[in-house]
Amino acid sequence: MLTLREFLVVLAVVIVYGGIRLLPRLLTGRDAWVSPAQVRLEMDDDDAPLLLDVRSPAEYAGRPGHIRGAVNLPLPLLKSRLSDGSFRREYPAPVIVAVCRSDARAAISVRMLKKAGFNGPRAMSGGMSAWEEEGYPVVTGLDANV
Repeated sequence: MLTLREFLVVLAVVIVYGGIRLLPRLLTGRDAWVSPAQVRLEMDDDDAPLLLDVRSPAEYAGRPGHIRGAVNLPLPLLKSRLSDGSFRREYPAPVIVAVCRSDARAAISVRMLKKAGFNGPRAMSGGMSAWEEEGYPVVTGLDANV
């Protein structure tokens, strides 16, 4: 049985962890999230979104892999390319879905894209972890523009 002090410590950890997990969603806004299932459906459309994978090249190339056709642009590089305008010139896609391992970095990239003037960028909820849980196809190796 836990003492009162141990219980309070456990409760504080749960609250802090929950806050950390919810913070990206709160800062990004509810309309900025899309499920892996919705991303999978949109990939088959003629006007498929640009899938922007903001993980490191090692994460992108390794396990669990990445979504076929996703562009790998880690957060620091995205920030640089948004600042100098090269991202908009290179990727004029009207719809952007950001992807990372879970969804925290994707949320940060959505805020960066909004600040840079992009309309409606979204983050894939749960990231590649959720994509893999759904059993959707992945590829490994480096096969996108950085």
